[in-house]
Amino acid sequence: MESQTLRQCRTTTNIDLISDDLLQNIVSRLPATSFAFAACVSRSWNLVCGRLLCRPKLSSACSLNHSLQAAVEEVVNKVLSEPIRPHFAIASIGGYYEDSLGDALQLITAALGTHVPVITNLTDGIIERNADSNKLYEVDWFHQDEEIDGIMLIVGFLPGLKVTLIPLLKQIQEPETFMIDEFVTDIREFSTSVSGRSSPAAIIMFCYYCACMGGVVDKLG
Repeated sequence: MESQTLRQCRTTTNIDLISDDLLQNIVSRLPATSFAFAACVSRSWNLVCGRLLCRPKLSSACSLNHSLQAAVEEVVNKVLSEPIRPHFAIASIGGYYEDSLGDALQLITAALGTHVPVITNLTDGIIERNADSNKLYEVDWFHQDEEIDGIMLIVGFLPGLKVTLIPLLKQIQEPETFMIDEFVTDIREFSTSVSGRSSPAAIIMFCYYCACMGGVVDKLG
């Protein structure tokens, strides 16, 4: 009877005979989780996976499911249905979900991992393809008569780019000028620590509709 070790050796040999082009074609069809496991099989597989993800990539989807948990599962499964290594995620939420930002953040963080920075924000509208049907939806909550729940998730992969979240929290006893100075300093210090340059390559700012971010933009120059 053929030993298990011998069978494993023959299986490994057969896998090693796969050409890089064929292997790349195979792993390119894997969802993100399976793709991550494939990259850990061997050094050669890791190199093939690295070549496949050598350019920036964004993956996005929306869900209008009335269940927040089901909606999050739908968008997460969709954005991770192809090879991607999430560097950050942005979740835009509207409808009744506006009161569930914290719950949405926990669900998305649990799905993507605590190492992925996640931004959740309230939005007045979304334009995106539905995660389940791939149908394009445009929802304008500002002029919407019927209450519709919705969430849009964007996951980004930006090789070579370091991403972090820097909050600007309102302090009652601190003047606005001091808060802005401290916020800009935090941005410049992070940029310097990862790139040696005080000016970051890009900044995405989210704020309440009545908050004035002009002072921050002016300070950043």
